[in-house]
Amino acid sequence: MADTTPAAAAPTQDENSLVPDTVTKYQTAADIANRALAKVIEAAVTGASVHAVCKIGNDTILEGTKAVYAKKKDMLKGIAFPTCVSPASVICHLSPIEQDAASVAALKEGDVVRIELGAHIDGYAAMAAHTIVIGASKSAPVTGKKADLLTAAHVATEAALRLLKPGNTNYQITDMITKVAEEYGVKPVQGMQSYQLQRNSIAGATTKRIILAPTPQNRKEVPSVEFAEGDVFSLDIVLSTGEGIPKYNGEGNRTTVFRKTDYTFGLKTTAAKTAYSIIKKDFGEFPFSITQFEDETKAKMGMTECQKVGLVEPYHCCYEKEGEDTVHVILTVLLMPNGPLKITGVAWDAELVKSEIELKDESIKELLKLPVRNANKKKKAAK
Repeated sequence: MADTTPAAAAPTQDENSLVPDTVTKYQTAADIANRALAKVIEAAVTGASVHAVCKIGNDTILEGTKAVYAKKKDMLKGIAFPTCVSPASVICHLSPIEQDAASVAALKEGDVVRIELGAHIDGYAAMAAHTIVIGASKSAPVTGKKADLLTAAHVATEAALRLLKPGNTNYQITDMITKVAEEYGVKPVQGMQSYQLQRNSIAGATTKRIILAPTPQNRKEVPSVEFAEGDVFSLDIVLSTGEGIPKYNGEGNRTTVFRKTDYTFGLKTTAAKTAYSIIKKDFGEFPFSITQFEDETKAKMGMTECQKVGLVEPYHCCYEKEGEDTVHVILTVLLMPNGPLKITGVAWDAELVKSEIELKDESIKELLKLPVRNANKKKKAAK
């Protein structure tokens, strides 16, 4: 009798596995994000408009993503997080629309400015954030408390990279960042989180998170988890010279960054229906800014209803106490077989930042001596 057992179905590839094609998409997105970050840093000078600088970042991402995978007409690609340029006491998420451009103070000498953005290819996102001081140069480097803050972020980032390995836990990184911050007399900003990235998701689709300065309630909400080979993380470090307890929309800057939720609801107004249609078609699951719409005024009107009924959730501007400074760094890291692969970020320039604090904690110093990645094992010589 003939065998009539159905043939086994071919195994399906997990879309989040770091196969070569997926790694290439992450790296392509990272190249674009790094280029955009460099352009924004170059444009962020004394007197520059925050709105104009944000536009440079977004335009660079869109131009870059348009130029790759051009034959893949149905592939979604573009901005994974809209460019935000947050000076003074604003910690993050400032991306003013054109209507508000004149009311947002221009960048000025000595401002500590946080830049964040992201690009994606086929849903694989590369996130980046960097902090600069306007007017700093090798001949006039950052000194004092600002230098301590920036140096603390650099050391914390390097320490975290060395702990972001299979078998280690998220709270090992949480505790290490706290320890580094204490060395430099600064504090992690409470509740800020690093997320495991997955296709079409930069936050919330997985339980793997790293949280800074957690409250007892935060520790209940963010479980201890181990990292595994194949994980991808947006390593997000935010430190402050102040108390590190953020406030939201405290200075009245308009919320312009949103993300589509999984809810469904019947919209009433034409403006809302049009805006939501554009969100689904052009932005997918990624955060977006009202500045990305061709008609900002109609989009602003439509977003009011979309938010009211829960179809989008806001990324409110976040603030530290006036007079205090914060630093924000995001690296995208792939956990590869031979260790963490950092694909976004700006190289540390010790000539631009001169802290007088000497790192003393031996456990941190020993950790920093370790390589981030394991050297490839050499093949045995033929006998």
